[in-house]
Amino acid sequence: MRVLIISLEAPLDDGRVASGNAVRTRQLRRALEGAGHDTTQAWLAPRGQRADGAFHTRDQLAGIIRSERPDVLLVGWWELLSLLPYELDAPVVLDFIAPRPLESLFETPGRVAAEMGRLRLALRRVDLVLVGTAGQAGLLHYPLIEAGFDLRQANPVCVVPMAGDICPGQPPEPGTAPLTLVAGGVDWPWRDAGDYLDAIEAAVAGSDGRLALVRLGDQGPDGRAGLLSHGDYEALLSGQAHIGVELGHANIERRHSLSFRAIDFLRHGLPLLCSDHLPIARWVEAYDAGWVVSDPADIAAILERLRRDPEAWRRCRDNALRLATERFEPDTAAAPLLRWMASPRPAPRLAVHGVAEADPPVIGVPPLRERLARRYRLARRVLLARMLGRKPCGDAIVMVTRSDLFPTDHGAAVKIVETARGLASHDREVALVTDDRKHWLRVSEDGHFEKVRYPWWLKLFARPLPWVKLDHYTRDIPESNAFLYLPMTDGSWFWRVLHVAGRTGAGVLQAEFPAYALPCRQAADVLGAATVLVEHNVEYARLRDQVPELSDDQFRRLRAIEIDLCNRADAVICVSDNDRQRLAEDGVHPGLLHTVPHGINLVAFDSAVAAPARSQFGIPDHALLMAYHGTFAYPPNRDALQMFADEILPRLQAEGIDAHVLAIGHSPPSGLHPKIHCTGSVETVPPWLKAADMAVVPLRDGGGTRMKIVDCFAAGLPVISTAKGIEGIPVVDGREAMVRDEWDTLCAAVANVAADPALAERLRSGGRALAESLDWSEIARRYLAIQSTLR
Repeated sequence: MRVLIISLEAPLDDGRVASGNAVRTRQLRRALEGAGHDTTQAWLAPRGQRADGAFHTRDQLAGIIRSERPDVLLVGWWELLSLLPYELDAPVVLDFIAPRPLESLFETPGRVAAEMGRLRLALRRVDLVLVGTAGQAGLLHYPLIEAGFDLRQANPVCVVPMAGDICPGQPPEPGTAPLTLVAGGVDWPWRDAGDYLDAIEAAVAGSDGRLALVRLGDQGPDGRAGLLSHGDYEALLSGQAHIGVELGHANIERRHSLSFRAIDFLRHGLPLLCSDHLPIARWVEAYDAGWVVSDPADIAAILERLRRDPEAWRRCRDNALRLATERFEPDTAAAPLLRWMASPRPAPRLAVHGVAEADPPVIGVPPLRERLARRYRLARRVLLARMLGRKPCGDAIVMVTRSDLFPTDHGAAVKIVETARGLASHDREVALVTDDRKHWLRVSEDGHFEKVRYPWWLKLFARPLPWVKLDHYTRDIPESNAFLYLPMTDGSWFWRVLHVAGRTGAGVLQAEFPAYALPCRQAADVLGAATVLVEHNVEYARLRDQVPELSDDQFRRLRAIEIDLCNRADAVICVSDNDRQRLAEDGVHPGLLHTVPHGINLVAFDSAVAAPARSQFGIPDHALLMAYHGTFAYPPNRDALQMFADEILPRLQAEGIDAHVLAIGHSPPSGLHPKIHCTGSVETVPPWLKAADMAVVPLRDGGGTRMKIVDCFAAGLPVISTAKGIEGIPVVDGREAMVRDEWDTLCAAVANVAADPALAERLRSGGRALAESLDWSEIARRYLAIQSTLR
């Protein structure tokens, strides 16, 4: 089996301080490899840090998963689950060794409820959960049921305690050197060992040098030894220490915790001096592998006996090694996981429908006023259906959207038009309803758009357009984006959607952007059709990023509207897992959410001939030509051009590189820089991209998926981008694209690609291979697969 381990930290390095997570990951990795499995580790790296297996974003992790093609994913920290792609073939194992919600009770009690909600959402992605103790397993049963696990069929929780290789130490014999106790580590709010350690310190002070205490931890005035590298820590346990200390006051976290330090002490042959409330205490007592105390006052007597009778220490040392060997040796501890790995499988889930009650409920009778309202709605539905002479609901699809679709010189237009063509190519009747009050659009099987006039009488159901706009644009909506919310106040959308859906016999009404879901839902209720909402971005999040004047009240209102419309749809299609995760966390039911990325028309790119950009703009043949395309009315794209002028071109010029920018798209700003050349609106983008040497994407803001990146891949351009600029695209840095977030490193990447033809060709090949998996025909097939489940 190929196992991809996804961890919070880099692989353990003996020359550096090691966390419990890193120790645990090494333990599991060695156990899996010892059982014959192939393992690879990917880890969440700090920004700017690069190494094999390092990732910084969800998209980079998706690229690693796509490259490795693992049979099983082992996730080492629960919050990393939110970074996983939603569409996974491999089962997912979560290592939940630390009782994190209990830790949060002590760190951030006000956030516990929200964190439990996130945990339940994360557990929906998991097939097996590893815990350290039976008590931890019990804590998970209710959250697992809430996350949809059917615990009647199987228990998806395995107890796999901390473990490690047996390394008997050789400390100096007691009597020839002080009997040395080791305690400490990082201080946490849930670990309060002060009184116990004070008692040990008092015993040491009165021992005439025959006792010693080494306190590991952060440097401070209390004489601690500090946090040692893992190698030095192991050497201390092997060559100097006699007794391990795991003491503290009881609380709910401590009663469920099994620390890696306690296991480290035992496997080095250090008897354990521990508190009686710890899960390890029962094993220490059963094996006589140390001393269990319930009060700091017990410590002095224990240490005095040991000082006088070293043989008691030797007996407990041998028992500590026996306990570690029989209970906490890696293969023994990992046995439940290794048994599951023999046949990894998805966990059984509960059906989404409710369970029938023993006594079926009877139909209630609502109050008279509500009953009359229901009769009115039913009569209205029947009357409207007869007025329209509608066809029965069939396979036709009505897309409801904005009207600025031609020319297709911005991302939303390309996505909507190509989705419509892709759906039509699969033998579906496809129609588009837009702001145009005179015509709707019919899409032919070969991808042509035909205008069809509405009947004259539809005007009777619409307020005059100037009146509608005066009403709408004076509402509390950001003016720059108010057009996207017009269906919220213009009732004529409902009538136009109803007419076109009835005429075509549509079974699916597909809203492009949230507000268009309102007339879709209203018409679907009349027609019995399904409603699909396509989220090009998480709109309220995009507006928060791009509209400085957006107030908190406006943001909350727009978020509530969008979440409500999502939950009223029958399915919500996101363009990236980033957006899908955000919507799920903010309240959209996870079962409604799907991910379908942007696509690409490869034929259009393959047949395109490079535009004469160099001759048109007077760009020398030897100069480096960087492409950037998008609609420059969109603030993040304008900001990206400003970054070319302020940051990128000056740096390249300082390195002696004659570089120019080809800015492709309508509404460009003027006069930014003499080497930024703006095409304005173009009929088609591919010829202009093919005129460039590479694509550079210095985006700092924006949402959704970067369609421009896929266009550049299809055009055969090497791509250098910020992480924000390539968000939503599952790339591996250095294979499909170079991802750099600092201007100096981004410019260095541009220079390297320009000077290294082999590197440029590798990026071209990797990007093109990714683009070929995103052909619009395949994207449309994924839409149809989702729609087929709704009826």
